[in-house]
Amino acid sequence: MSWLTDRRLWTAALAVWVVLALIGLVLGPSLGHDEAAFAITSRGEQPPGVWLYRSDGTVWIARLGTALGDAAWLVRLPSALVNALAIVAAYAVGRAAFDARTGAWTAAILAGAHPMGLRAAELLSDLPGMACVLGGIAILAGEMQRPDGPRWRLVAAGPVFAAAFYVRYGSAPAVAIAIAAAVLLWWRAALRRPLPIVAMAAAIGVLLIPHFLRSHEATGSYFGILDVSRGMPRRAYVGEGLVTYLASNPFLFYGALVAPVMVAGLVGLATARRRVSYYLAVVALGQITMLGIQSHGQPRYVYVATALLVVLGVDYLRHRFPWPRPRAALALVAAAQLGLVVATVIHHRVVDDARAPIVAAAETMRAHSAGKPCAAVAAIVPQLMWYSRCSIFASSLIGSDSLPPDRDGYAVWLKKWPMDAGAFAAQRGLTATPLPTGDDRARVWRLR
Repeated sequence: MSWLTDRRLWTAALAVWVVLALIGLVLGPSLGHDEAAFAITSRGEQPPGVWLYRSDGTVWIARLGTALGDAAWLVRLPSALVNALAIVAAYAVGRAAFDARTGAWTAAILAGAHPMGLRAAELLSDLPGMACVLGGIAILAGEMQRPDGPRWRLVAAGPVFAAAFYVRYGSAPAVAIAIAAAVLLWWRAALRRPLPIVAMAAAIGVLLIPHFLRSHEATGSYFGILDVSRGMPRRAYVGEGLVTYLASNPFLFYGALVAPVMVAGLVGLATARRRVSYYLAVVALGQITMLGIQSHGQPRYVYVATALLVVLGVDYLRHRFPWPRPRAALALVAAAQLGLVVATVIHHRVVDDARAPIVAAAETMRAHSAGKPCAAVAAIVPQLMWYSRCSIFASSLIGSDSLPPDRDGYAVWLKKWPMDAGAFAAQRGLTATPLPTGDDRARVWRLR
């Protein structure tokens, strides 16, 4: 298959990803919980000190989107453009660690991975964080393997890793492991030319100063925001995420093609002769372990580990076995990509219907308040706040006080997030008057 060049393969993978992003923009559902929180934060509409764990970099991406308009596709547009860099960075790691062919096949496989592709247009920090971490790793892997030691190009990894931190605070463990493992595994190269490594570390330190100053101003501690972020997302017990990463159905959790290729990457370590293979494995397994111990597990939290293990798996399969041959491999990858394109359309329609009651309730409050200040109590906050422009108080947290008296008050019941509006009103001496929402899965009461 001489026509299947590396460039064509990875360009086709990027094209598939762009199609997934376009579907997400055109057919995507209303904003999700985290997306709405980033959008609200970008406008400074949340109370002071709330959602400090929302990474500044992603808030800035959201700010670009909200400047374009309120429509979901406009809010998501800048993020969709940035998200595409994740596929580019995965290719870059494969090329830097092994060769362009490995990078191209890695990009092609990841473009057909549903845990990533379904979020191609979403306003979240995971894909931008993945892109930046992988970009830094690509620079490290390429430079540290040089016989005469790393060149000054290594310093470029500093701003890239700093960007990874700013767009997703949860990237910090992967960045720390990536740098430490590179120095330990290529210690001779590090000793031969230490100045580029020191300069890279210094660049990261300098670029993170604004974050620590902001953290001290907001929390009184230079690590206050990180302390808050460490507890988000919550866990039921220590190691909950690790159990999820190891015990979940791998085909559903990581992807139909991604899962077996990841396993192949781990198997290939037994016969690996190059340090770069162990380097990628250490970073991947380190991220899974550290995040798995700290929080509950989701596929998007370990995108970096997934991509690195796919790189290892692709290289192992290409050089260890005569099968899969290019035609067979291409058929499998194309089938996965086509299946994901079809599944993406269905998925977005299903999710949009599931979120419709939230939008219906929010629009009811927004229309009734007619631009006047308003507040509501509900069991779900960010999406209602974004679409209604009302202050939303979580029903599980609100105390005995009434809603702010200078605002129109509402109570929201959703089939998936119910609350007893009658009891809430009675306890506070209020009258609850129902308002029509047009969706029997959503109920809104005017509180007086």
